[in-house]
Amino acid sequence: MEEAVANARAAYEKMLAERDVLKAGEADLKAQIEEMKGHHKAETEELKLEIADLEAKVEDLQATKTWLLSEGAQLLAKNIHKGPEMTAAVAAVNNAMSAMGVNSRLQNGYVHALKKKTPYAEVPLLNRNAETGLNTAVACFDSLTFPVIEDLSKLVNEPLSKIKDALFFVGGES
Repeated sequence: MEEAVANARAAYEKMLAERDVLKAGEADLKAQIEEMKGHHKAETEELKLEIADLEAKVEDLQATKTWLLSEGAQLLAKNIHKGPEMTAAVAAVNNAMSAMGVNSRLQNGYVHALKKKTPYAEVPLLNRNAETGLNTAVACFDSLTFPVIEDLSKLVNEPLSKIKDALFFVGGES
C-alpha cells in the first residue's frame, strides 16, 4: 500500500510539474500574443502614417496638376508670347509694314519721277509687291497658333509624365 501511495504521490508531483510547465508555456504564449499585438499595433501605426503621407502626396500632385493646367498654361502662353515664334511673326509684320511705308513714299516719288520721265527700273527700293507681303505677314500672324496650349485641356486626366511630354520643347527647354 505504501508503494501505491508513493506511486500516487509521484504521479501527483509529475502532474504538478506538468501543470507548472503548461502554466509557464501559457504565460509564454500570452507574452508572445501581447508582443505580436504590440508589433502589429506598431505596424498598423506605421501603415496609417504611410497612408497619410501618400494621401498628402496625391493631394499635392492633384494641386500641381490643377496649377499646371490653369496657371501653368498661362505662364506657358506668356513665355511663348516672348518666344522666337512670336518674335519672328511680329518682326515679319513690322518689316512688311516698314516696307509698305517705304513703298508708299517711293510710289509718290515714282509718280513724281514719271512726271520727269524717269524710267521705272531706276526708282530704287520700289517693291510693287509690298502690300501683298504685308497682307501675307498679317495673315500669318493672325493665324499663329500653339498646339501645345490648345491640347492642354485634353490632358486633365493624364499622368504628369504625359503632360510634361506635351510641354517639352524641341530646343530642350520646358
